[in-house]
Amino acid sequence: MANKKEYKTYKRGQILYVDLGHKPEGVQGGLRPCVVVSNDASNHKYAPQITVCALTTKLKNNPVHVIVKPDDIKGYSLLKESDFLPEDITTVSKNKVCATMGYIPRNAEIMNQINYVLAKQLGLLSVAGAKVKEEK
Repeated sequence: MANKKEYKTYKRGQILYVDLGHKPEGVQGGLRPCVVVSNDASNHKYAPQITVCALTTKLKNNPVHVIVKPDDIKGYSLLKESDFLPEDITTVSKNKVCATMGYIPRNAEIMNQINYVLAKQLGLLSVAGAKVKEEK
């Protein structure tokens, strides 16, 4: 490989502070905690970007949100309960990552809930259900 630029490697479920920049009204922007949702195969050291979903402390009763509690996170955690916002899924340059916090373990129930609401938000529940039936 001819001198490809290398970037930091992130893992799915990591909590990062990301500069999301200026966004239109109703879309999360600014410097905020986010959960890495892209798969680890896409997060390799030659990939210049990652896919994240923002967190907010402004809790809403929304069927596609998941409340992430500080004790759901291993390592450096959040100070308050936060809403996971799958509708604000976005791809960002790894250069926009300002800090690394903790992580949500892959086998944690909260990660299962995050996976479910991501599939629901993207309209993939019927596809995922069909795949499960196919594998049985």
